Amino acid sequence: MYVRSKQNLRCEGYFPQLSPDGKKVISAPTDAKKLYIYDLDTQKRDVVADEGVPGFEAIFGKNGKVYYVSMKINKDHLIFRSGREYDPESGSDREVLSPQHGAVHAINGTDGTAVVGEQKEWNTRDAGTFAWALGSKLYIYRNGEKHTYSPVNVQTGYLWVDVSPDGSKVLFHVPAMGLYICDATNGRVLNKLSGCLMPKWYNNDLIVAQGRGRLGYNIIIFRADGTGGIQSLASGECVMPSVSGNHVIYTTKGGSVKLLTLETPEEREVRLEQERLEAERIAKEKAEEAARIEAEKQAAENQEANQ
Repeated sequence: MYVRSKQNLRCEGYFPQLSPDGKKVISAPTDAKKLYIYDLDTQKRDVVADEGVPGFEAIFGKNGKVYYVSMKINKDHLIFRSGREYDPESGSDREVLSPQHGAVHAINGTDGTAVVGEQKEWNTRDAGTFAWALGSKLYIYRNGEKHTYSPVNVQTGYLWVDVSPDGSKVLFHVPAMGLYICDATNGRVLNKLSGCLMPKWYNNDLIVAQGRGRLGYNIIIFRADGTGGIQSLASGECVMPSVSGNHVIYTTKGGSVKLLTLETPEEREVRLEQERLEAERIAKEKAEEAARIEAEKQAAENQEANQ
């Protein structure tokens, strides 16, 4: 992979996410007690929510709206979580999943966004294929149907579950064991890789993550089949990567948000060829314009000489 560009965005925070159109960023302070949205064109920052620790698992949906989880503690000291939807265009905010006790997650599937919990769920039928985990149970939704698997027999549970863009594979991390890739159609383990932090599919074959060990605080990319080694995309206190299209957004330990634009060797070859052809076109137009001006000048001189 090639890093085509690297930008230091004029926003700050943690858990950053980039909108599908690349024009907005959501992030939160370290305690996740607020959720901010930044407009990268206007540099304006708005507060999406400031109650219920909304910044921890907020995401942009494929429709450009923000989905987040809000938490409240009732009189019996039980934690209840609800799912909410924020529209950046109108500024409207609504509850899409009513409060329930237990875990709640906003998740992007292959076709849309769902909000799921241990008791209730929202929009699972229209979200396509997606997955989440509770302990050592892996829930994979396909065509609106929920399937339960336990591909790795552990007590620690699964973290950072993510479905590949084509819906064929699911990745998840098992503490102290590593990163697993399984078949989304049957839950069967396809591959086991070295451990990493916050892995996300970049495409159907590549995974972006925060490195560990000698690559700690690096943003890395590697193949899901384990071939080809590990490539560092960025180094130096880099944490919390997420993927949006061909972009990887992440933050530093100090809260500076950065954006990488990636391209494959094939994409790079196509881009360079297009740039070469465009440069040739511009050079040709300039040469033709210079020739036209010279011809007009020569014609004027000839006319003057004949008078």
